[in-house]
Amino acid sequence: MNIFLVVISSAIFLASFPMFTYSFVVPEIFAPWLFAAGVLTACVAFAIPIVFAGRRR
Repeated sequence: MNIFLVVISSAIFLASFPMFTYSFVVPEIFAPWLFAAGVLTACVAFAIPIVFAGRRR
């Protein structure tokens, strides 16, 4: 697997943790949106290696 994809997906995955944390601190109107953004960010981090790396030929 390309090391660049690993570094990017790891950074994106680690960026989702503060989103989860801050969703309990921000006002209630923004909390579900921020938590959902954290979930989507974690999903994107897992999808990057699957989609772009793919199967070896």
